[in-house]
Amino acid sequence: MRKIYASVDIGSDTFKFLVGEKQNDKFNILGATSIKAKGIRKGLIVDSNLAVNTIKDGIKELNQKLGFAITKVIANIPEYNVKFMYVTGKINVHGVIETEHINMVIKDSVYNKLDKDYELVTVVPLDFTIDGEEGIIYPFGKECNILEIKGIMISVPKKNIYSVISVLTAAGLDVVDITISGLADYAAVRTNKLDNKVGTIINLGHETTNVSIINNGKIMNTETIQLGGINIEKDIVYVFGTNIIDARKIKEKFATCNKRFTNLNDTYELTNNIGEQIKLNQLEVTEVVQSRLSEILKLARKQVSLLTKKDIQYIVITGGLTEIKSFKNLVYEILGKDVIIYLMDEIGIRDNKYTTAFGMIKSFDEKMKIRGKECSMISQEDEIELLHPEEKKKEKTSVPKIFKGFIRNREDNYE
Repeated sequence: MRKIYASVDIGSDTFKFLVGEKQNDKFNILGATSIKAKGIRKGLIVDSNLAVNTIKDGIKELNQKLGFAITKVIANIPEYNVKFMYVTGKINVHGVIETEHINMVIKDSVYNKLDKDYELVTVVPLDFTIDGEEGIIYPFGKECNILEIKGIMISVPKKNIYSVISVLTAAGLDVVDITISGLADYAAVRTNKLDNKVGTIINLGHETTNVSIINNGKIMNTETIQLGGINIEKDIVYVFGTNIIDARKIKEKFATCNKRFTNLNDTYELTNNIGEQIKLNQLEVTEVVQSRLSEILKLARKQVSLLTKKDIQYIVITGGLTEIKSFKNLVYEILGKDVIIYLMDEIGIRDNKYTTAFGMIKSFDEKMKIRGKECSMISQEDEIELLHPEEKKKEKTSVPKIFKGFIRNREDNYE
């Protein structure tokens, strides 16, 4: 079975759709597309009809690029009021550990631990213990009498999940797994070196900024700041009397993040809201951008200190705002020169807006590896088409479901 995964990153500015295949421990991008978000505000669905139609348009565009239909996806869930809890579980095996045993011990770890009105997103295993031997990451296939797990249970309000699942289902997609952006972001940027340190991931989005704390490769906490790229654009609108469309162009194509790297001879001509022709110089625009972006970075730094008392050994920054000119120079001034500014360099998605979508499929693959499962999110017929596109198959078969359903009895989320 070919390991082909699809993810949908529902962002406030754009919906990102990504399909990747894992071969020889490397992910190859088969197709990616993004479409302007509609019906969503600050990560929450506010108009389900608009959101459904936007998702349909995005999937249609992606399917045309791929040459086959995507019907199964991984989805990200809004992180508002997310909760993290340390959990443990223990079961008897008396034989070889199989997928069902891993599912059972995970279910045991969360039994009766979810708060009212909260739904389980996932359990991030810290490690497994087999017959007293601790520190095992991949237990599948090992001989065992007693299997134990230590993990982090991640849960969110039910409304966060139901709103996303409902619009994706209405758009004709089967949601086979859910995650949160902080978990996906680390999966995208992780290295063996980072796995042994305590650090933070800062994702600078369009309407919000997510700050996540990572301890030895595992997410421990996350928080959302209600500021992002849209606030820079609104500042430009307010100061220069332009419209939001021109403000975005100015931010992305003309402004820099640091006054020390401006060119006073560079100007930008436009018509303001009262019909006057005005000419902006790069310095005055940069002052506006730098002021707001400095505020966001300082708030992120403050949030890190509120989320953990541990010494932070690294900071990774990603998200669309990292694309603005001279971004690293401003970051170094505020957060220091040890900051890693992540740049997506995967062929087919060399744009930081795809960081979360890419991390979602990497995180899902790791989850399947721990559970000893293999899956593909396309039909067997389409897998054959990828190998032999010239052959036309008459009979259709389908991949067995890897999950019986998503929103169900809380102890069954891992079947």
